[in-house]
Amino acid sequence: MINILVAALVIVLISFILLGFNIFFRKKSFPESEIGRNKDMRKLGLTCPKCDELKLYRKQKPAKKIDPEDLTMAPTPTGFSAPHRD
Repeated sequence: MINILVAALVIVLISFILLGFNIFFRKKSFPESEIGRNKDMRKLGLTCPKCDELKLYRKQKPAKKIDPEDLTMAPTPTGFSAPHRD
C-alpha cells in the first residue's frame, strides 16, 4: 500500500517538474492569458470582449435626458401606474 502511494507521489512530482520546466529552470515567464495584453492573440485578431463592448457603446447615440419635473403619476383602475411623460 505504501509502495503504491510513494510511486504515485513520485510520478506526480516528476510530471509537475516537467510541466513547469520552462518556468522553473529557463526563467521564462508564464504565457499571458489576458486577451487584451497578449500580443499573439492581438496578431490573430482576437480582442477583449469588454473593450469591444465599450467601442460599440461609444458609437451609439447618447440617450435622451428625461426631466424629472415632466413625470407624473397617472391613475389606473388598480391604483397608480409607473411614472410616465405627458
